Amino acid sequence: MKIKYLFLLLLSFSCVAEVIVLDNITAYSAENGQIKKTNTLIFDTNTGLILEDSAKNRQQGKRVDAQGAIVLPGLIDAHGHVLEYGLGRIEAQLRDINTLEQTLNTIKRYADENPNNSWIIGRGWNQVLWTDTNGFPNRQHLDTLVTDKPVWLSRVDGHAGWANSKALELAGIDKAMAADNDLIIKDQNGEPTGILIDNAMRRINEVLPQPSQLDKIKAFKVAFTELAAAGLTSVHDAGIGLDSHALYQQLAQQDAIPIRIYAMLDGSYSQLKDLLAPGHTNIKDRYIVRSVKMMIDGALGSYGALMHQPYSDKTDTTGAYVMSREHLENNLKQVVEHGFQANIHAIGDRGNSEVIDLLSQKWADSKTLRHRVEHAQIMRLEDILRLQRNHIIASMQPTHATSDMNMAENRIGAARIKGGYAWKTIEDSGVVIASGSDFPVELFNPFFGLHAAVTRQNRQDQPTGGWYANEAMDIEQAFKTFTIHAAYAAHMEDKIGNLEVGKYADFIIINQDIFTIDKSKIWSTQVLETWVSGRKIH
Repeated sequence: MKIKYLFLLLLSFSCVAEVIVLDNITAYSAENGQIKKTNTLIFDTNTGLILEDSAKNRQQGKRVDAQGAIVLPGLIDAHGHVLEYGLGRIEAQLRDINTLEQTLNTIKRYADENPNNSWIIGRGWNQVLWTDTNGFPNRQHLDTLVTDKPVWLSRVDGHAGWANSKALELAGIDKAMAADNDLIIKDQNGEPTGILIDNAMRRINEVLPQPSQLDKIKAFKVAFTELAAAGLTSVHDAGIGLDSHALYQQLAQQDAIPIRIYAMLDGSYSQLKDLLAPGHTNIKDRYIVRSVKMMIDGALGSYGALMHQPYSDKTDTTGAYVMSREHLENNLKQVVEHGFQANIHAIGDRGNSEVIDLLSQKWADSKTLRHRVEHAQIMRLEDILRLQRNHIIASMQPTHATSDMNMAENRIGAARIKGGYAWKTIEDSGVVIASGSDFPVELFNPFFGLHAAVTRQNRQDQPTGGWYANEAMDIEQAFKTFTIHAAYAAHMEDKIGNLEVGKYADFIIINQDIFTIDKSKIWSTQVLETWVSGRKIH
């Protein structure tokens, strides 16, 4: 009750006072490469800025005794998908289901509960988790559940989808089309099984019913609320289209974005130059656009990641290009010409090599534009060193390792996995790592990410000792990747990312000290308050 009263009091001060002096706290902030610990935070609720701890400010401010509260700068997710998360809240949820039978039961229940839906749409299935079958499912599994409407279910990584026969028919995907497309999985008779990989998914997406603008706005607002509640004050939205760009601008002008969105324009847009021509966007430091998301390959779980050598457990493939190297280079030149940052998805070791080849060109100007490799998941040691030499940022997601550890080594073998999810090696090489979650592929709780980064374990403390524990970061390193490094990766380190004087008062109050507790407990941290620009939003 005492804590609740304290924060109700603090909220009342934020509505009437210009300066608040938050005393008797334990605040952590990454400054000048070190973790700084302080006991006071002073900020102006009108300007939203952090003020110096001076006699003048203390005299003018309203003092609040925070009774030992733990304060962190607002955490930053450097790679997520905001609209997709919000829309996904009304779709069938298939994450973390351990059998095909239970997955099918969940789909059937969702279909029965939503009889007016013209399509049955869902996300999150993962055949690697299923204990009652091997390999991908097929359309016949779905045909037995739903006969009168199309079904389309995205895999957990978003790089494969599972369709029933009705959906394949509507998309025009038949035996003849499948014969010429390796990304349409076929049975022994050459018939499409219903599993589509990466670019093949576009055929379904072209016939899917599109959400209305009202649906999208509702989805954004649901996402903003839940992200803030998790302690995220800034999110890098990885790949937005024209509609989302327009909606974000509208919401920002209306002061309807409570957190900060650093958005990446969708680099697959056919008229990319027209998208870049208006230049950078910055509306009130709540909606910022100065980067473009592109992709060279797919994901490891669906054999789409581009590898130098064949997969260890599927030796007839080395993955596939989502965007050819030539197409990628052409787009990159346009991005650089307009002064935008390039954020390129690369998961396989060959995908990473080829992206680094491009970003290392002198004309790419990586040092100034701060280009990023999104995921940097499976890498050769020599490519890690090239990241550092060419000032390329590694945008990585710690929970990918703990989600993938049950299949990653099977996919690529013991030798190549040594360069997989290699946070410590990359960090020690002097590369800037910006951490995120890739939600809704993973859960966006940043304390899950911090926990995975320092333990290399899931939230059930498995495996004992951690999966390739030599690649674990310490809590100080991991904290930087979710704060000041992520801010740097968005060209925003002069405004957010720590609690330095003159920056925005973006901070959170949590229930335990993540720097002193047993690291196995970090994931259980609860966010009590979230503040952006000196105003409480959660």
